[in-house]
Formats: sequence, C-alpha cells, structure tokens
Amino acid sequence: MNPRIPTRIDDRQRDHRPVRTRLEDATTRLERAESQLQEMTARLDQVESRLQLLDRTVHAVARQSGISVGGPCNRCERSCLLIADGMMQCPTCGYQRSI
Repeated sequence: MNPRIPTRIDDRQRDHRPVRTRLEDATTRLERAESQLQEMTARLDQVESRLQLLDRTVHAVARQSGISVGGPCNRCERSCLLIADGMMQCPTCGYQRSI
C-alpha cells in the first residue's frame, strides 16, 4: 500500500502577491457577494408580496364567481384545482373528478 504523497506545486503556479493584496481582493469579492445577496433578498421580498396579492385576488374572484380554489392538481401539478357544482377540475390539463 503506497501512501499518497502530495505533489509540490510548481513555483509558476503559486500566487506571489503580498498577503495584503490577496486579502483586499477577497474582501472586495465578499462585499460584492454581500451586495448581490441583499439585492436578491429585496427582489424575493417583492416577489413574495406580489404572489400574496395575486393569491388573495384569485381567491376573491373565485368566491364572487361561486368557485372555490383547491390544492394543486395531482396529475400535472401546474395549476390549482377549481371546485364548482360538486366537481373538481384542473384548468391546465383538464383533469376532473366529482367530489
């Protein structure tokens, strides 16, 4: 059994810049990543608020139309089931079933 002996990195592959320069580069990358994370968090908050607004609107329209919005379709999982007159129906794939 031969133990693995680490190979030496050729001097041409080593980073010979001063440690301070490498730390500054790392700090810059970290600040950029933090800024991107803050932007994405703000966008996610906006999308969640918009989704909640649309969800409430769909439920209100359905209620006024005498329809209920059920859970996701078990067949296609691309839409919620609409429930009316004792029938559940998926508007995307057309699946329907009586209650």
